[in-house]
Amino acid sequence: MEKVADKYKLLLKHLRTRENGPVVDSMKRLGLNYKRSFGVSLIDLKAIAKEYAGEQNLALYLWQKEFRETKILSLMIANAQQLDEQQINDYISGINNIELAEQAAMNLLSKLPNSLDYAYKWSKKQDEYVRVTALLVLSRIALTDKSIQAQSFEPFFELFYEIAKDENLHVKKALGRALLQIGRHENLKEKVINFVNEVIKINEETAAWLKEEVVYFLEN
Repeated sequence: MEKVADKYKLLLKHLRTRENGPVVDSMKRLGLNYKRSFGVSLIDLKAIAKEYAGEQNLALYLWQKEFRETKILSLMIANAQQLDEQQINDYISGINNIELAEQAAMNLLSKLPNSLDYAYKWSKKQDEYVRVTALLVLSRIALTDKSIQAQSFEPFFELFYEIAKDENLHVKKALGRALLQIGRHENLKEKVINFVNEVIKINEETAAWLKEEVVYFLEN
């Protein structure tokens, strides 16, 4: 059986053939800082990930490496149902930019058993990217999991009041995305709109943002 380390070496050679310098430079300008990046497109990475589907040990190995592409491939390959608590902690603590937060929420962390409980716990954290990831996980669950009852989202509103005080732009955008998807549940639409109106008392700038990015789309 081919060793994980050997697969990693072959994978790295494959990624090098797709290196795109201008894309790497563009990502740096956007603040997506990685120790090493090949600038491979997400479309190409998704295609590569399909070749390694189900290889959990490889996925865990890739997350430990410092390449942008290995981290994103790890998120695409890993099976959320097979992660233990330490591995989940390794993933969430290793997210240090908005691209990884989005990829983690979409491809892996929203698929965890009890993912809503994790989103609630992570939403309480002060770390920027843990909080952003939590909100993106929540948004993804609200969008894709039709088995979730509307009342399951109600405990988050107490946390939202605290999060609305956060001036971080990424947090603000992630909060907006979560509220928009939650508000698409007919039973929670009015609750979301009322929440945004209450935010004016806490943070006028965030309230204005949420009116444009959430309330407008819920009412039209």
